[in-house]
Amino acid sequence: MAKVLFIDDRLGEVIRQWELSGCASNHELLTLEPFDSIERTCQMVDTLKPDVVLVGYGLGKSNITGADVVRSLLQGGYTGHVIANSGGGTEQFNRAAVTVGGTANRNHCDLKMVVDNLTKGDG
Repeated sequence: MAKVLFIDDRLGEVIRQWELSGCASNHELLTLEPFDSIERTCQMVDTLKPDVVLVGYGLGKSNITGADVVRSLLQGGYTGHVIANSGGGTEQFNRAAVTVGGTANRNHCDLKMVVDNLTKGDG
């Protein structure tokens, strides 16, 4: 069972995506709160220790993108799986010189597939 954390400003979409995915039967959804800051996100990751972090690209802050968040998480030593959860796929992150381990494309089927595939050997 993987612990999953979403970093996003659209919690309604995230909740629907999670509920429709069926991930709840095999994985744990961690605390949901709207994106506030990189510092808060790093604090949540340090405290909750998720196995998978799904990051939206546009986070409702004009000067911060999901790529900035991923960069900070990796620089801070996060070693779990980082997945894009943006309609733009991994390309937006790639253009910002950030590599993610896949994309859920804000789609419940893609979410289930990517989380299951990335965590099947974890334990």
